Amino acid sequence: MLVRSNGILTYTAKDIAYHLWKFGLLDKTFRYQPFGSGVWSTHSQGVEQDIGRADRVVNVIDHRQEYPQQMVKQALQALGDDKQAAQLHHVSYGVVSLSRATAESLGVDTSDGRSSYPMSGRQGIGIKVAELVAHMEAVIEAQRSQHEGLDSRSIAAAAIRYYLLKFHLQTEVVFDLEQATEVSGNTGVYLMYSYARACSILDKGRFLTDTAVNDIAAIAAYPVAEGLAPQEYAVLKQLAYWPETLEEVVAGLAPNVLCTYLYELASLFNHFYTACQILKTDEGTQGFRLWLVGRYRDTMHDGLSILGLPAPNRM
Repeated sequence: MLVRSNGILTYTAKDIAYHLWKFGLLDKTFRYQPFGSGVWSTHSQGVEQDIGRADRVVNVIDHRQEYPQQMVKQALQALGDDKQAAQLHHVSYGVVSLSRATAESLGVDTSDGRSSYPMSGRQGIGIKVAELVAHMEAVIEAQRSQHEGLDSRSIAAAAIRYYLLKFHLQTEVVFDLEQATEVSGNTGVYLMYSYARACSILDKGRFLTDTAVNDIAAIAAYPVAEGLAPQEYAVLKQLAYWPETLEEVVAGLAPNVLCTYLYELASLFNHFYTACQILKTDEGTQGFRLWLVGRYRDTMHDGLSILGLPAPNRM
């Protein structure tokens, strides 16, 4: 059903037209005016802009919209736009809920004893983004021993983003304020601290330039005959999985897979840092281990960038 008996279009009908615009399949041209930095909105007195005409469309909408999304795809096929229909993708995610402790802190009645409370605008269960970022910023600020590099607000925003991305798609996302601000475990703060540590090591080792220049020399100088330390081998093995992990993330549109990989990589790197001398060792070993730190830094930088998190030299 696309049009009701009273002539009013259904949500699906409007969405079909919206996606025809996204793919540049409409024969009409819209006018736009600036809405914000890099953002435009339609306006009758605006100027023509080449917006839309996408080769691929990815809709990030929760799983309750799965059926309407399928109807839009079938509508494109019925109109003969099979190529565009094949390039329409729905990334389905679970409903975001509040943990019981977080719900209580926000004044939600938790007397029914449930473990989580789905956010609902109608029921008044939820938290505004501005308030959430401000709360996280205050927690981060109180936990910090140093205030170099990123400001607390940027760290807070990154922590929130990572917390939401790490959940498996289509599962319920239970948001807990305390867990999201932890500096250890599978958190964005932990990954950023680990990256900053690698930058500091390379800074002290005078490897601020691209370490790829030293690849051959570093490996050749390392006494391979003595064997790699278990911690060195573990980091190398995880780094070797980076290309195929990235392919899996892109093919499945699954950021949680990337989060898991980066957390495991950071954990292995920190074990390596704790167990192996990097700067205070012989020249051959030092060169190889600095090279390994450089490879870790570069891979972590790419991963953080893909997730939309900052890669700070200092925290």
